Amino acid sequence: VDRQLQEFHQRILHSGHSRLPVFKDTIDNVVGILYVKDVLRSLVQNQELDISSLARKPFFVPESKHIDDLLRELRRRRVHIAVAVDEYGGVSGVVCMEDIIEEIVGDIQDEFDNEREDIVKIGEGVYLCDARLNLDDLAEEIGITLPAEDFDTLGGFVFDLFGKIPVKYEKARYGGHDFIIQDMEGHKINTVKIVLHRAEESL
Repeated sequence: VDRQLQEFHQRILHSGHSRLPVFKDTIDNVVGILYVKDVLRSLVQNQELDISSLARKPFFVPESKHIDDLLRELRRRRVHIAVAVDEYGGVSGVVCMEDIIEEIVGDIQDEFDNEREDIVKIGEGVYLCDARLNLDDLAEEIGITLPAEDFDTLGGFVFDLFGKIPVKYEKARYGGHDFIIQDMEGHKINTVKIVLHRAEESL
């Protein structure tokens, strides 16, 4: 039994996912969502693994739900994953906040992607930035403080500022600075203009 538990722990920890659906008998009967961090906590505390007690209540949505409405609902409920149900009551899949943000922002920029400039300074304190930029790298490059521990990309951060799918030229503010959607392709954010206001940053 101990060996089986160890193998189970390893499979969860190496799954590459931070949240996993838990089903009973059939995949159409999702009974909970297991958070890997909860499993880790139980391991650290040497607790016996009880999936039924660790699993959190699932949030079900119809698979036809509009992405904009789903985003608002996920934010309101403070959850990051939803179980999509088809018209017959069967489970058609799961959707995570990360999936939605990737759909809106696109693939994360990597160090070998040189199709265009990541950050273009177009004026004093004004920058055009690729939405796929790593937020920590961006903050360091232009010298401002951004919540890099909460978001991987500029697009993900800006998307959270709006709390919805923004439209072209819509503006949001953070830390006294303006973040303007400069270019979009459908729901996907391509470019963000950042206008720095140094005097307001310290207020």
